Amino acid sequence: MNTGQQYFLAALAWATIAAIPPAAVAADPAASAPTTEEISRGLKIRGLPTLGNAPAPPPGSEATPASAGSVPPPHEIRQRPIHPAASRPPAAPPSVTLRTITFEFGSAQLRPESIETLRNLGNALNQDPDKKTFLIEGHTDRSGSRVYNDELSKRRADAVKDYLVKNMGVSADRLQTVGKGFSELAIQSQPYAAENRRVVVVNTGAS
Repeated sequence: MNTGQQYFLAALAWATIAAIPPAAVAADPAASAPTTEEISRGLKIRGLPTLGNAPAPPPGSEATPASAGSVPPPHEIRQRPIHPAASRPPAAPPSVTLRTITFEFGSAQLRPESIETLRNLGNALNQDPDKKTFLIEGHTDRSGSRVYNDELSKRRADAVKDYLVKNMGVSADRLQTVGKGFSELAIQSQPYAAENRRVVVVNTGAS
């Protein structure tokens, strides 16, 4: 192999390495725990507007004489048919999905890596000025029977509540729990995916 061929092969190798995206070289790091602020935004607490509480318009925002002049004279106003307002489904209450709260296999024992998320969740709930109530939902994937998963997901939701009450000082009266098993899969097309195994916290309103 002559010198020219060696230079060509070396340049080709460097071009190949440069074309590989960083994500293909290093594996994605584990999902980090959501912060207190991120949880608060998801649950719309800490003074953020909640459903049905639109802020009042600022003073002076009413129609001015200049804008009133744009209304056509009475004889130019045509009658328009009145259609009933389309019925809209009620908006879903604010909620956050916490996949960084994990448990030992087949049990309701919290893993150590869940503690940061639980502490941030507790801080967010304690900073809620209105002391709203929240529902903690436990969800599983499709593995196992319905009865088993319903019971396991309920015990896991209860474990989250117990931690928040005993370790973070959240009032037990503000927290309800439910085990949903695999009845509400996050990914219907992949019933055994890890994304289905999760804890969801729902803002159910003022206490």
